[in-house]
Amino acid sequence: MAARTFKARRLPDDGPRNGWYETLPPPPPARRVTGRKRVDFAVIGAGTCGCAAARRLGELRPDETVALVEAARVGYGTSGRNAGFMLDHHSHGGMRHFETARKNDRLFAAGTAHLRDLVQKHQIRCQWSDWGRIYVAAEDAAETDLKAVSDGFDALEVPWQGLGRDELEGVTGSRFYRRGVRAGGSALVQPAAMMRGLAATLPANVTLYEESPVLEIGTTGGFRIACPDGTIEACRIVLANHVFAEEMGILRHRIVPLASFASLTEPLSDAQMGQLGSEGEFGLLPANPNGSTVRLTLDRRILMRNSLHYARDKRFAPELIDEVAGTHRRSIARRWPDLGEVALAGTWGGILGFTRNEGAVFGEVRDGIWAVMSSDAAPMTKGAIAGKLLAEHICGVDSELLRLMLSLPRAALLPPDPILRFFVRRRIGRIAAAGPGEK
Repeated sequence: MAARTFKARRLPDDGPRNGWYETLPPPPPARRVTGRKRVDFAVIGAGTCGCAAARRLGELRPDETVALVEAARVGYGTSGRNAGFMLDHHSHGGMRHFETARKNDRLFAAGTAHLRDLVQKHQIRCQWSDWGRIYVAAEDAAETDLKAVSDGFDALEVPWQGLGRDELEGVTGSRFYRRGVRAGGSALVQPAAMMRGLAATLPANVTLYEESPVLEIGTTGGFRIACPDGTIEACRIVLANHVFAEEMGILRHRIVPLASFASLTEPLSDAQMGQLGSEGEFGLLPANPNGSTVRLTLDRRILMRNSLHYARDKRFAPELIDEVAGTHRRSIARRWPDLGEVALAGTWGGILGFTRNEGAVFGEVRDGIWAVMSSDAAPMTKGAIAGKLLAEHICGVDSELLRLMLSLPRAALLPPDPILRFFVRRRIGRIAAAGPGEK
């Protein structure tokens, strides 16, 4: 491979808040990359893909060393910012590429089972609950979207149960929703806590480095990874840093970065909990893409997530976060009028990656540089199994699941900005116009 240096144009910066992370006890001091380290494998990014890849590399190559390098703290970035749904199956309506969707669905189920096994094996305290999820519709127009969800489950041969307004009120305490589709099998978690637990239980030959953003990667005589206070020399590299891979000049024009925003309340009082149904927790997913993802957590908090933005710059301005917090308060009040002023523990943004063809970023992208990225639906469970399978692919461990992963189409090329920005923003506008009352 010819000598080359990949320099980061923009470093990860997820913003000052992550409510999930801030409700946890402070972590121990970070181990940073300092001085000069030499390892066999370097995995860049300690989200769900990176932790899974590093864990499996450590298991398969116990006599070799693995460095897992994270720009911030584990659980603070993208994988600790999601809504905490560990989806074993997912129907998002339409499914233009059904054969690809069917393959992905098998991977989602495998990822959920893998994460469940790890949480149970290592007794990770992350509020894991096998409650399932309910897809919901609040308007007439959204009932068409809900029908597409149930049709998708039928095509995937996933059992589901229809719920009416009275049944949804029994679960949520609100008459906001007209109809729902309930499916079991999936789990609900505190995602930042789960990510911390996964990173804390890695094999002994895997070393986690945090607060060590990668400034550049040099390819002269192996790989040299430069961080602010030190370097890592590695024989092989795994890029598991999600949409920030393109900031290194690698995997550009493959992923559409979309930001979604969430708020988490402070714990509710007994009186407030009395307004929220009879089950003590729930997880709601919107049938319409303009709707809100809503959870009642086991520690008595409401999570509200909605509002889509094109996120090419990967930054969240304070005024945008303030605006979104107001939107979330109104969304809570529409469902539970007496809870509109409940205190928020935090409001934050997180970046989702979407492909044009439900394709995969998976495999060797340059000599000695491998990449894995979780995109489209079910990013946590797909990411967990994809990271594990990539490590097995690197180490020559064959399996039916790996062959399934390799059979997915490669993520299709996208037009560059400003063309992509124009089309994505137009699509977001159409989504908002089609379901204004769902948020």
